[in-house]
Amino acid sequence: MDRPARPLRRPPALNALGKRALESAERRLSPRGLARLRDILWAFRIYLYVTPGEGLVRQALAIFPEPVRTLGARCPFHRYSARSGGGYWPDRNEVWLAAGVETYEGLRQVVLSSRHEMFHFVAHNDPRYRADDDASWPALWGALAASRLHVDDFPRYRDWIRRSFIPQGGHANPAELFADIPTNFPDAAEIPPPLRDYFAPLLIGGDGGPDAVARTEPGDLASFHALIAGA
Repeated sequence: MDRPARPLRRPPALNALGKRALESAERRLSPRGLARLRDILWAFRIYLYVTPGEGLVRQALAIFPEPVRTLGARCPFHRYSARSGGGYWPDRNEVWLAAGVETYEGLRQVVLSSRHEMFHFVAHNDPRYRADDDASWPALWGALAASRLHVDDFPRYRDWIRRSFIPQGGHANPAELFADIPTNFPDAAEIPPPLRDYFAPLLIGGDGGPDAVARTEPGDLASFHALIAGA
């Protein structure tokens, strides 16, 4: 998709009122009732609450080590008028996220979506991971290859890889996996040890990173899917 052209501006008082309404709806309505409300709101293109970009950066990265939070604070993070979608644009080094995520997907989901995009920013701006990205992720491939025999020892990670990540097809690529691991597994104890070493500076701080694992020559998408599935 093309980068959105214009950020959405929201009056703070109206936004605060909308947040209370959305919190109440999520707390009180059944899933069917919430879906019905969302259909009605979207018919009029209404966003109940839109978290300002800088607030989302703080929420998305709050659980990670201080260097990650400091790096993320540099990211221009914009909201734009759309029900869903968004992305990281490396040419501008900025994130855009649809204003409708809170209203139409949920207050919890907006943090996860923001975290995913922020780790694309981290990959592009942390020199250790930028070098791996520029080289087509040989260190990440190496960590995954070393993790292959351990996949079944981490059932939540295994099931997420096989049932949620790989079914995305072409979108299930190394760059997306890099952003999805911290988004879905911020607790490093839930991923195999070689991956834990690779992501250690981002998840727990300190040593580790791409230089802590042996590199593997990247292959095609089918071989990548077989590798991460432990097949």
